[in-house]
Amino acid sequence: MIVPAIRRWFPPICLAALIAAVWALPYRPDCDSLARGDDPAIARVDSECILLSHYTQWLRIIEAVIDNTEQGLIMDCHAGSDYQRRFKDRVNLYGPETMALADSIRDSVLNQRAVAAGYAPSRQEVSAGLEQHRLSWERLNDMIQLVKLAQNRDLAGFTKLAAETKDPYIGTSLEYQTPAELMEFLEQNDWRQLEQMRRDNDAYVDFFGRSFGRERYWQEILPAKLSREMAISRLEEAVLEAGRDGPHAEAPRLAWLAYRQQALEGVNVELTQAAPTGVSADRALAYLDEVLRNEQDELGGERKVTGRRESSQVTTPPPCPDSE
Repeated sequence: MIVPAIRRWFPPICLAALIAAVWALPYRPDCDSLARGDDPAIARVDSECILLSHYTQWLRIIEAVIDNTEQGLIMDCHAGSDYQRRFKDRVNLYGPETMALADSIRDSVLNQRAVAAGYAPSRQEVSAGLEQHRLSWERLNDMIQLVKLAQNRDLAGFTKLAAETKDPYIGTSLEYQTPAELMEFLEQNDWRQLEQMRRDNDAYVDFFGRSFGRERYWQEILPAKLSREMAISRLEEAVLEAGRDGPHAEAPRLAWLAYRQQALEGVNVELTQAAPTGVSADRALAYLDEVLRNEQDELGGERKVTGRRESSQVTTPPPCPDSE
């Protein structure tokens, strides 16, 4: 009586177990199926596809830094700083293309963790971020015009624009300075960097408009970029907060470095046929290792990031409530 019953139910039980096992497998998107079109997937990082636009965002940023460094528009932050030297060495060793892939991989890994922990921003928050993005460039244009008016000693024009601009720095300054005093202060500063920032931004938007369509840039590419940045920023804040009570209490930044190291250990990166020529996943991961080592050395930490296979004590942040 028992044996026939087992035989009768065995096939359904096996089928149910097989279905459960399939559902339990890690999600692996078919990024190669997204390799066609104007914005193809160029790599799969664990359970997320990296699109060409995501990679291109970092490539444009790196190219702008290279150009500004060569023009002398990026100065050392303090005496003895070797930031520029290290950046140039990395460009020569890895190349801008592999560095851009590395930054895209890092963003993808951290974004996946941030989303899983509940740190993804809501649509309303992303929309608010887009509005702030737009306002920031309007304020930058106002600041540039204020500097030009100050240099031309146009007090009437300067006073009018200073009263109209939404730049918070100008509003706060006018609470304890007269327009003439503020104009004199702005006149004495070198604002080449602001002019270069505006040119870089205009070239950045124009490039994406030509490559992917201006409408798509504003409706899809930029919102995705802001969403990643907001999610990763919240994850970082949570790790730092948790690190204040852990083994990195004296240097919470080390908790974030350890978290990033652990997140990148064993990460699976697969390039698609649409990947840019010359990029290397292994070299991109090696670049991320080097950056972590340098950051840890700068903080004077005792633990050294010596390789992707070496484990570190990681502070895991608590998940946050759904932001919707």
